[in-house]
Amino acid sequence: MKRLFGFTKFVPVFIIIILCTFLTLFAQGKQFTLKKTHIFEIENELTGRNHEIIITLPASYKDSLNKHYPVLYYVDAYWDTPLLNSIHGNLVYDNVIPELIMVGFSYPGEDANYGQLRSEDLPPTLSGEADKFLEFIEKVIIPKIDGEYRTDKNNRAVSGNSLGGLFTLYAMYKKQNLFNRFIAISPAVLWDNNYLFNVDNKFAEQTEILKGRLFISYGGDEYLPFKNPIIEFQKQIAAKNYTRLELLNFNIEGERHTGVKAEGYSRGLRWVFRDIAPSGPSGLAKEMNGH
Repeated sequence: MKRLFGFTKFVPVFIIIILCTFLTLFAQGKQFTLKKTHIFEIENELTGRNHEIIITLPASYKDSLNKHYPVLYYVDAYWDTPLLNSIHGNLVYDNVIPELIMVGFSYPGEDANYGQLRSEDLPPTLSGEADKFLEFIEKVIIPKIDGEYRTDKNNRAVSGNSLGGLFTLYAMYKKQNLFNRFIAISPAVLWDNNYLFNVDNKFAEQTEILKGRLFISYGGDEYLPFKNPIIEFQKQIAAKNYTRLELLNFNIEGERHTGVKAEGYSRGLRWVFRDIAPSGPSGLAKEMNGH
């Protein structure tokens, strides 16, 4: 008797259809997850908005019990967590940055309006409540992370793109001792009639010291009315010659407003952690030399 895929040719066709449907549903049920990632939900009582905090631990965390890690705090985690996980892993393999604990800010709910919510949390003026979001990070989130994980309290970075970049720069001026590393990718410096230019000028009138390592970038093909203010702000802050500021202004050629994130984070992380980058060969060099 002839057989077809292990069944006799007399087996009803509907049984084969049911089997194929079951296998398809089984395959669709498998989901990709990011390992060493934890999520908790918490309310910012200053604004009444709920946040999802996404914590990603480095590969060595479980076994290196005496090691403390720098922390990267980043906004827009609902979009950028997979990207940052990948970039972090690549740069650690290349041995150009230290392993990091990464803490991302997201919002709960499958239908959360991320655009609206971030426009309420990240800008410092108009509709924004960046002051309350920054206070929430300072007084609630950082103490919680420092209390529950082995963090290096002397090495904290904050980062973001667009409104997130605006918030990053705002935090740099507002809370000088909270972070010491800043990644502002395509920051919205034109916000509220160039609000940030005025912040920088007033800050410079009070002190010549601006502490930290700062990366500011923009996309070479970005919309000109958005890009040109970033270039002017880069020039302004560079001209101040702040004491204790390590500044890298960067043009990401050929990219537009969100395409800048991959190269922006790759180059930004390398720059802001350059002074504490590990020594020694890259992962590839070790593999090729049998180590």
